[in-house]
Amino acid sequence: MESLESFRALVGNARVVGIGESSHYVREYTQVRHRMARTLVEELGFTLVTVESGFSEGLLVNRWVHGGDAPVREVAAEGMTYRFGEYPEMHELLTWVREVNAGGGRLTYAGLDLPADLASLLPALDSLDGYLTDLDPDGDALAGRARRLAEMYAGPHTMPAFAAYRAMAPADRDQLTLLLAGLSARFDAMRPLYVRRTGADRYETTRHELRLAVQLDQMLRTQSEAADAGQPAVVNVRDAAMAGTALRLLERDGGRMVLLAANTHLQRVPMRLEQYELPVAGVHLADALGDDYVAVALTCDGGRTPSRRPAPDAPGGVELAGVELPEPVEGSIEAYLRTRPDGDQVTDLRPLRRAAGFGPRRIRVMDGYLDVPVAHAFDLVAALPKITPATRVGPARPR
Repeated sequence: MESLESFRALVGNARVVGIGESSHYVREYTQVRHRMARTLVEELGFTLVTVESGFSEGLLVNRWVHGGDAPVREVAAEGMTYRFGEYPEMHELLTWVREVNAGGGRLTYAGLDLPADLASLLPALDSLDGYLTDLDPDGDALAGRARRLAEMYAGPHTMPAFAAYRAMAPADRDQLTLLLAGLSARFDAMRPLYVRRTGADRYETTRHELRLAVQLDQMLRTQSEAADAGQPAVVNVRDAAMAGTALRLLERDGGRMVLLAANTHLQRVPMRLEQYELPVAGVHLADALGDDYVAVALTCDGGRTPSRRPAPDAPGGVELAGVELPEPVEGSIEAYLRTRPDGDQVTDLRPLRRAAGFGPRRIRVMDGYLDVPVAHAFDLVAALPKITPATRVGPARPR
């Protein structure tokens, strides 16, 4: 992708531009998203850079991009979930955000997601404890009780943590939910006093961390109940949480947002799961913002992609494996873009919405395909000629 001249014009006056990827941990996707983010920030005045990563953890990264002495590798590994921060291409993006601020710019970094790879409430509850310790001892005692229950299943990996959550006694799960509800009601009722002592910004940040803790707890309850019933979980709490975080940041800052997440989180139409429709973050954003939300899908013609595979001996039960991609299949956006002379550039899909049949109906997801009306799901698309897995370097110090 040599030029992004058309990209500037196609974005127009949008307030939120979501830039996706067909698979995580891909070197070329991160590089292209970095270039697109630079265009949006340096030429169109965007002020927020947000990522599909934990909100609580991202507060560390935001402090670092506004000045700090730690190595970027250490900050990224600790401040980004799903191990996104353990790749050099992400280090380059974060370093650029820091350099913009050092040069007099005003860029905010934020994670949008639920905490700790969906495996723990503890990052949010730790912040809550730090906020309440001297401010409200009775409230802090409630948070401590919630923390002791949350510790019963918390872990570094999603699948084992979910199994541990399901193994908890139902009374303990119910008690955790009640404590989180009580803390939420207390925070709202005590807001004037809390704000008077700590300021509105710190209050709102901590209140949102608590909100995300409640949503993660509800997500785990929903998934556990569905698993017990042998049914799919059809309430997508996680994506609603990410969209809610994005809209709150947008309201607070009043600027324009770059949003980096998987294609499947950014699409403007719901996911299909059997007979159910699941709204993803992009559906919420399109509903709230209309044409002020632009969804950009990144996909590829070929190459090698990371893909998840079951691995019973791995700590998390899954592993990433590099998989050679087959030729684009008929009816896919990748096959469609092959027929266009500008196939590796940014292509506007919106005119296709008026075409009979709505154009391509498949798009790559890792080494497979998602059936979706692509021109309705995304506003813009770019297909890179070839992708390769990024090389993980890990944290600067053991965790």
